Amino acid sequence: MSAVAERRLGPLFVRSSTCEAVVQDVVEAVRDHRAMRVAFANTHLLYCAARDPALARDLRGFCVVNDGVGVDILSRLATGERFPDNLNGTDLTPKILGALPVGTRVFMLGAAPDVVEKAALAIAERWPQLRICGIRDGYAGKDDAIEHIVTSHPDIVLVAMGNPMQERLIADCSQRTGGVFIGVGALFDFIAGAVPRAPESWRRLRLEWLFRLKCEPRRLWRRYTIEVLVLAALVCRERLLRRA
Repeated sequence: MSAVAERRLGPLFVRSSTCEAVVQDVVEAVRDHRAMRVAFANTHLLYCAARDPALARDLRGFCVVNDGVGVDILSRLATGERFPDNLNGTDLTPKILGALPVGTRVFMLGAAPDVVEKAALAIAERWPQLRICGIRDGYAGKDDAIEHIVTSHPDIVLVAMGNPMQERLIADCSQRTGGVFIGVGALFDFIAGAVPRAPESWRRLRLEWLFRLKCEPRRLWRRYTIEVLVLAALVCRERLLRRA
């Protein structure tokens, strides 16, 4: 992968790139049997990294891309510019899967047992050029899951455990095996039909976060209020220090 532009947002350096460029880099890593770790930085992951220096250190070894309107707002506060594309994992990962070469071995880890099974069947049907070489639900023990991944020899591993848990597992597992790892969040739930996505009209207006908040207010209200305000204060302070 050639040198790419990055923007510092709080504790992380987030890649400023187009969807097509990220898809190409991941496909090339698979074809070249090169190790690569991809994380989608929404505001929650940035907040977790700001509070956990060990997580922030782990993520320095990732290709970190921007996910969501909140990160775009932080970029405007930090640099005055938006990101070229919104690279959320729910939309970008299917594009990656569709571009992977024939025979690519895919391992899927995360979600409930019935959900990951349905998601695997859906992926195998939609992208028949791929080979699902293993699946494990998100309730399996961490060590057993890592051992299963290592012995399955995948080319690409999709980890759907929510952040920052999935990024921590990727950091640990990728030290024992090669291949491409992508933290995909709720992708399996969406593909399996277990959780509805926001309507297309909401997504066009970049209001998917509001739809999710409406569906899960108790779990998500803090992410979209307090955490965003803390990060906004952090990036504004960093920008003032750079100017000084």
